[in-house]
Amino acid sequence: MHMKKFLSLVLLIPFCFSGCGFENNATATSKKPETFAEFANVFGKYDIQEATPQITEALEESYSTLPPEVMLNKGAILLSELGRGQYDTEAMSWLPSSNGVYSFDMEIFDLDKMYTNFLVGVSALNPEELAFENIQEDTSRVNWEKGTGKRMVTFEWQGEQFTLEAEFEHDWFDFRVAEELNKIIKKHGNGKQLFFTGDGYQECIVFYRDKKWADSFEAETGIKLV
Repeated sequence: MHMKKFLSLVLLIPFCFSGCGFENNATATSKKPETFAEFANVFGKYDIQEATPQITEALEESYSTLPPEVMLNKGAILLSELGRGQYDTEAMSWLPSSNGVYSFDMEIFDLDKMYTNFLVGVSALNPEELAFENIQEDTSRVNWEKGTGKRMVTFEWQGEQFTLEAEFEHDWFDFRVAEELNKIIKKHGNGKQLFFTGDGYQECIVFYRDKKWADSFEAETGIKLV
């Protein structure tokens, strides 16, 4: 989640609890991190880097402005911030994070490269093992005015070509593409897979790890992965 967007949650909170798709509940009874700094320390143990004091302090300050009845998962918010990469709004360009987590707003800003950017972001989680190549996105069946239709993205990996098909609904990401990609990774990979969570708003957070890592991460952080 961008820090500016995080500030806007003060106004958007009433709408956030009905349709975000992901929930974060504690998965064990042991004491969990409570502050952004505590989450940053735990994330470091799981090879999620770059949670600097500057970032955690800024998020803590922003969180303190929310109404007292609002309870969002600080760990998920921090992951959103760490995984969003670098945007250049003037050049309309984006570079993915390379720190162990990838996050994106499911209301996509770059419609032409919606699923291309998704594959690039996932690939950045492990460029050697997820070396997706020759990514091509076909939007010829999209009705841009009505916000309907279908679109496809093809890519090469492990010596094979794969195609993912998505329903087009204006600027919303079709999560079934993520699920289909995960099936491909689990079938053709090395025992690792994609794990997903959310920030309680509309951010999708992605990891590429094995089941043992995911189970330990859930138990220590209280962040539920699917």
